[in-house]
Amino acid sequence: MANLDLKEFESALGVLAGDAPPEKLRDRLVQLHAFHSRRGLNGLRQIAERLYALSSGLRRDGAPTRAFQALWMEFIGHRLDQDVGRELDELADQVNSHLHDDGTVRDGEQAELEKKVAEYEDRLARRVGGQAARLDTIMKAVPAVAAFLRSRPLLDVPVEAVPAHDHDHVHDENCSHDHGSDAKA
Repeated sequence: MANLDLKEFESALGVLAGDAPPEKLRDRLVQLHAFHSRRGLNGLRQIAERLYALSSGLRRDGAPTRAFQALWMEFIGHRLDQDVGRELDELADQVNSHLHDDGTVRDGEQAELEKKVAEYEDRLARRVGGQAARLDTIMKAVPAVAAFLRSRPLLDVPVEAVPAHDHDHVHDENCSHDHGSDAKA
């Protein structure tokens, strides 16, 4: 799986903070035991640096990683409904069909892979916004797909409203289009 760099990680925390002050995000992370002290964590950059270091860029399984993932899954999950979740599942399967089990691109399938990755990211962006879609897709992607995503301009698409009655689909590691540790896109 690809990993976010520190700048992308800070952007992800910015997405989670939204329009609220960074201290509110910091306090939620403290409640989730991401860190023990609020000292020195007054800005998004300081929060990102501390959380990134404690989680080893989300590579280390521990409270800081789990806290970030819980907030991220909550953010994404509340913006998806079952229909969009199914669409994303289908697109992820199509992306994965162009990859070998080791995450490398099948011979002659780079263009079709890129097309399907773009469709996946576009569909997700229409629910969560371009920045969140990019970061979420990179977090699930194999390095070849992450490199392609990073080379593309960030999507600026209108965000669709989520029907108020349908927040059943939770977009997390148990979601079928994520495929757990076998996810490639």
